[in-house]
Amino acid sequence: MKSKDIHARTPATDHGHTGPPACVQVRGARQNNLKNIDVDVPRDAFVVFTGISGSGKSSLAFGTLYAEAQRRYLESVAPYARRLIDQAGVPEVDVIDGLPPAVALQQQRGSANARSSVGSVTTLSSLVRMLYSRVGEYPRHQPMLYAEDFSPNTVAGACATCHGIGRVYDATEETMVPDDSLTIRDRAIAAWPTAWHGQNLRDILVSLGYDVDTPWRDLPKKDRDWIPSRKRRRRCRSMRV
Repeated sequence: MKSKDIHARTPATDHGHTGPPACVQVRGARQNNLKNIDVDVPRDAFVVFTGISGSGKSSLAFGTLYAEAQRRYLESVAPYARRLIDQAGVPEVDVIDGLPPAVALQQQRGSANARSSVGSVTTLSSLVRMLYSRVGEYPRHQPMLYAEDFSPNTVAGACATCHGIGRVYDATEETMVPDDSLTIRDRAIAAWPTAWHGQNLRDILVSLGYDVDTPWRDLPKKDRDWIPSRKRRRRCRSMRV
Protein backbone atom coordinates (compact mmCIF):
# COMPACT_ATOMS: atom_id res chain seq x y z
CA MET A 1 0.00 0.00 0.00
CA LYS A 2 1.42 3.35 -1.07
CA SER A 3 0.73 6.76 0.41
CA LYS A 4 -1.56 7.82 -2.43
CA ASP A 5 -3.80 4.79 -1.83
CA ILE A 6 -4.99 6.14 1.55
CA HIS A 7 -7.88 8.60 1.60
CA ALA A 8 -9.46 9.21 5.01
CA ARG A 9 -11.84 12.10 5.52
CA THR A 10 -11.15 14.18 8.59
CA PRO A 11 -14.19 15.82 10.20
CA ALA A 12 -14.15 19.56 10.48
CA THR A 13 -12.52 20.79 13.67
CA ASP A 14 -13.02 23.85 15.77
CA HIS A 15 -9.69 25.63 16.14
CA GLY A 16 -10.75 26.85 19.57
CA HIS A 17 -11.57 23.35 20.81
CA THR A 18 -9.25 22.19 23.61
CA GLY A 19 -10.52 18.57 23.95
CA PRO A 20 -8.97 15.44 22.45
CA PRO A 21 -7.92 15.59 18.79
CA ALA A 22 -10.55 14.80 16.19
CA CYS A 23 -8.37 12.21 14.45
CA VAL A 24 -5.38 9.96 14.85
CA GLN A 25 -2.55 11.31 12.72
CA VAL A 26 -0.20 8.71 11.28
CA ARG A 27 2.94 9.86 9.51
CA GLY A 28 5.50 7.71 7.74
CA ALA A 29 4.03 4.24 8.41
CA ARG A 30 6.33 1.58 6.96
CA GLN A 31 5.15 -1.57 8.76
CA ASN A 32 5.39 -4.68 6.56
CA ASN A 33 4.14 -3.71 3.10
CA LEU A 34 3.15 -0.12 3.93
CA LYS A 35 5.11 2.42 1.85
CA ASN A 36 5.61 5.55 3.95
CA ILE A 37 1.89 6.07 4.60
CA ASP A 38 0.46 9.38 5.89
CA VAL A 39 -3.17 9.13 7.01
CA ASP A 40 -5.60 10.83 9.40
CA VAL A 41 -8.06 8.38 10.97
CA PRO A 42 -11.21 9.95 12.52
CA ARG A 43 -11.73 9.32 16.23
CA ASP A 44 -15.05 8.47 17.87
CA ALA A 45 -16.25 7.00 14.59
CA PHE A 46 -16.65 3.61 12.94
CA VAL A 47 -13.72 3.43 10.51
CA VAL A 48 -13.16 0.61 8.03
CA PHE A 49 -9.97 -0.10 6.08
CA THR A 50 -10.77 -1.75 2.74
CA GLY A 51 -8.61 -3.06 -0.06
CA ILE A 52 -7.44 -6.17 -1.84
CA SER A 53 -5.56 -8.92 -0.03
CA GLY A 54 -2.03 -7.82 0.77
CA SER A 55 -2.73 -4.10 0.45
CA GLY A 56 -1.73 -3.41 4.07
CA LYS A 57 -5.04 -3.21 5.95
CA SER A 58 -3.89 -5.36 8.85
CA SER A 59 -0.45 -3.76 8.83
CA LEU A 60 -2.06 -0.37 9.38
CA ALA A 61 -4.78 -1.41 11.85
CA PHE A 62 -2.94 -4.04 13.91
CA GLY A 63 0.73 -3.69 13.08
CA THR A 64 0.82 0.10 13.40
CA LEU A 65 -2.10 1.65 15.30
CA TYR A 66 -2.71 -1.13 17.83
CA ALA A 67 0.97 -1.95 18.25
CA GLU A 68 1.79 1.68 19.09
CA ALA A 69 -1.15 1.95 21.51
CA GLN A 70 -0.02 -1.20 23.30
CA ARG A 71 3.60 -0.03 23.41
CA ARG A 72 2.57 3.19 25.14
CA TYR A 73 0.44 1.29 27.63
CA LEU A 74 3.23 -1.16 28.46
CA GLU A 75 5.52 1.76 29.35
CA SER A 76 3.35 2.22 32.47
CA VAL A 77 3.49 -1.47 33.44
CA ALA A 78 6.16 -2.97 35.68
CA PRO A 79 8.83 -4.92 33.74
CA TYR A 80 7.98 -8.24 35.44
CA ALA A 81 4.33 -7.86 34.44
CA ARG A 82 5.17 -7.19 30.78
CA ARG A 83 6.34 -10.78 30.48
CA LEU A 84 2.77 -11.95 31.02
CA ILE A 85 1.32 -9.87 28.17
CA ASP A 86 1.58 -10.80 24.50
CA GLN A 87 3.32 -7.86 22.86
CA ALA A 88 2.74 -6.75 19.30
CA GLY A 89 6.17 -5.15 18.94
CA VAL A 90 7.30 -1.66 18.00
CA PRO A 91 5.82 -0.47 14.67
CA GLU A 92 7.87 1.15 11.93
CA VAL A 93 6.37 4.64 11.84
CA ASP A 94 7.64 8.20 12.22
CA VAL A 95 4.85 9.82 14.25
CA ILE A 96 1.41 8.90 15.60
CA ASP A 97 -0.52 11.68 17.36
CA GLY A 98 -3.93 11.60 19.04
CA LEU A 99 -3.85 7.84 19.64
CA PRO A 100 -6.23 6.67 22.42
CA PRO A 101 -5.95 3.35 24.32
CA ALA A 102 -6.81 0.45 22.02
CA VAL A 103 -8.15 -3.10 22.23
CA ALA A 104 -7.50 -5.51 19.35
CA LEU A 105 -9.81 -8.37 18.40
CA GLN A 106 -7.48 -10.47 16.30
CA GLN A 107 -8.67 -12.07 13.09
CA GLN A 108 -7.31 -15.58 13.58
CA ARG A 109 -9.01 -18.17 15.74
CA GLY A 110 -7.13 -19.18 18.84
CA SER A 111 -5.93 -22.76 19.22
CA ALA A 112 -7.86 -23.93 22.27
CA ASN A 113 -6.46 -26.53 24.64
CA ALA A 114 -7.34 -27.98 28.03
CA ARG A 115 -6.00 -24.87 29.77
CA SER A 116 -7.79 -22.32 27.59
CA SER A 117 -10.39 -20.02 29.10
CA VAL A 118 -12.10 -16.75 28.21
CA GLY A 119 -9.47 -14.98 30.30
CA SER A 120 -6.50 -16.61 28.58
CA VAL A 121 -7.88 -16.18 25.05
CA THR A 122 -8.62 -12.48 25.59
CA THR A 123 -5.48 -11.99 27.79
CA LEU A 124 -7.74 -10.41 30.43
CA SER A 125 -6.51 -12.97 32.96
CA SER A 126 -3.05 -11.39 32.84
CA LEU A 127 -4.50 -8.04 33.86
CA VAL A 128 -6.65 -9.61 36.60
CA ARG A 129 -3.64 -11.45 38.03
CA MET A 130 -1.66 -8.24 38.06
CA LEU A 131 -4.56 -6.51 39.84
CA TYR A 132 -4.71 -9.23 42.50
CA SER A 133 -0.97 -9.01 43.15
CA ARG A 134 -0.98 -5.22 43.46
CA VAL A 135 -4.33 -4.31 45.04
CA GLY A 136 -5.35 -7.43 46.95
CA GLU A 137 -5.06 -7.61 50.73
CA TYR A 138 -2.62 -10.25 51.96
CA PRO A 139 -3.32 -12.39 55.05
CA ARG A 140 -1.01 -11.95 57.99
CA HIS A 141 2.44 -13.52 57.50
CA GLN A 142 1.68 -14.04 53.80
CA PRO A 143 4.64 -12.95 51.64
CA MET A 144 4.01 -10.79 48.59
CA LEU A 145 2.69 -12.70 45.59
CA TYR A 146 3.56 -11.81 42.03
CA ALA A 147 1.14 -11.90 39.15
CA GLU A 148 2.32 -15.32 37.95
CA ASP A 149 1.56 -16.76 41.40
CA PHE A 150 -2.15 -16.38 40.56
CA SER A 151 -1.84 -18.26 37.27
CA PRO A 152 -3.06 -21.88 37.02
CA ASN A 153 -0.40 -22.45 34.36
CA THR A 154 2.59 -21.94 36.67
CA VAL A 155 4.01 -24.20 39.36
CA ALA A 156 3.37 -21.58 42.05
CA GLY A 157 -0.25 -20.94 41.07
CA ALA A 158 -1.50 -24.33 39.87
CA CYS A 159 -3.77 -26.43 42.06
CA ALA A 160 -1.95 -29.44 43.47
CA THR A 161 -4.95 -31.70 42.77
CA CYS A 162 -5.94 -30.81 39.19
CA HIS A 163 -2.60 -29.20 38.18
CA GLY A 164 -4.36 -26.12 36.89
CA ILE A 165 -6.73 -27.83 34.44
CA GLY A 166 -9.81 -27.50 36.64
CA ARG A 167 -10.83 -31.14 36.23
CA VAL A 168 -9.54 -34.34 37.74
CA TYR A 169 -9.44 -37.25 35.31
CA ASP A 170 -9.56 -40.53 37.18
CA ALA A 171 -10.87 -44.02 36.50
CA THR A 172 -12.74 -46.16 38.99
CA GLU A 173 -12.39 -49.89 39.42
CA GLU A 174 -15.93 -50.35 38.11
CA THR A 175 -15.16 -48.63 34.80
CA MET A 176 -11.88 -50.51 34.28
CA VAL A 177 -13.27 -53.89 35.35
CA PRO A 178 -16.96 -53.99 34.35
CA ASP A 179 -17.30 -57.74 34.97
CA ASP A 180 -15.55 -58.74 38.20
CA SER A 181 -16.42 -62.42 37.72
CA LEU A 182 -13.75 -62.71 35.02
CA THR A 183 -10.11 -63.51 35.68
CA ILE A 184 -7.20 -61.40 34.48
CA ARG A 185 -6.36 -64.10 31.95
CA ASP A 186 -9.94 -63.83 30.66
CA ARG A 187 -9.44 -60.07 30.21
CA ALA A 188 -11.23 -58.85 33.26
CA ILE A 189 -9.45 -55.50 32.92
CA ALA A 190 -11.37 -54.12 29.95
CA ALA A 191 -9.15 -51.02 29.85
CA TRP A 192 -6.13 -53.12 28.80
CA PRO A 193 -5.48 -53.64 25.06
CA THR A 194 -6.71 -56.89 23.57
CA ALA A 195 -3.66 -57.53 21.35
CA TRP A 196 -0.06 -58.39 22.26
CA HIS A 197 0.26 -55.37 24.59
CA GLY A 198 -2.47 -56.74 26.84
CA GLN A 199 -0.83 -60.16 26.78
CA ASN A 200 2.45 -58.51 27.77
CA LEU A 201 0.80 -56.89 30.79
CA ARG A 202 -0.63 -60.23 31.90
CA ASP A 203 2.77 -61.90 31.49
CA ILE A 204 4.36 -59.19 33.64
CA LEU A 205 1.84 -59.87 36.40
CA VAL A 206 2.63 -63.59 36.23
CA SER A 207 6.37 -62.87 36.51
CA LEU A 208 5.66 -60.68 39.55
CA GLY A 209 3.77 -63.52 41.20
CA TYR A 210 0.19 -62.33 40.80
CA ASP A 211 -2.66 -64.79 40.35
CA VAL A 212 -4.24 -64.24 36.94
CA ASP A 213 -6.61 -67.23 37.14
CA THR A 214 -8.69 -66.15 40.14
CA PRO A 215 -11.87 -64.12 39.55
CA TRP A 216 -11.20 -60.43 39.97
CA ARG A 217 -13.60 -60.01 42.88
CA ASP A 218 -11.77 -62.70 44.87
CA LEU A 219 -8.35 -61.04 44.59
CA PRO A 220 -6.99 -59.17 47.63
CA LYS A 221 -8.01 -55.51 47.67
CA LYS A 222 -4.41 -54.30 47.71
CA ASP A 223 -3.83 -56.19 44.44
CA ARG A 224 -7.02 -54.84 42.88
CA ASP A 225 -5.95 -51.30 43.80
CA TRP A 226 -2.44 -51.65 42.38
CA ILE A 227 -2.86 -53.70 39.21
CA PRO A 228 -5.08 -51.34 37.12
CA SER A 229 -3.47 -48.07 38.22
CA ARG A 230 0.14 -49.09 39.02
CA LYS A 231 0.37 -45.99 41.22
CA ARG A 232 3.02 -47.60 43.42
CA ARG A 233 6.20 -49.25 42.27
CA ARG A 234 6.37 -52.82 43.40
CA ARG A 235 9.57 -54.79 43.78
CA CYS A 236 9.84 -57.88 41.61
CA ARG A 237 9.41 -61.05 43.67
CA SER A 238 11.74 -63.11 41.53
CA MET A 239 14.86 -61.06 42.25
CA ARG A 240 16.37 -58.72 44.81
CA VAL A 241 17.19 -55.21 43.63
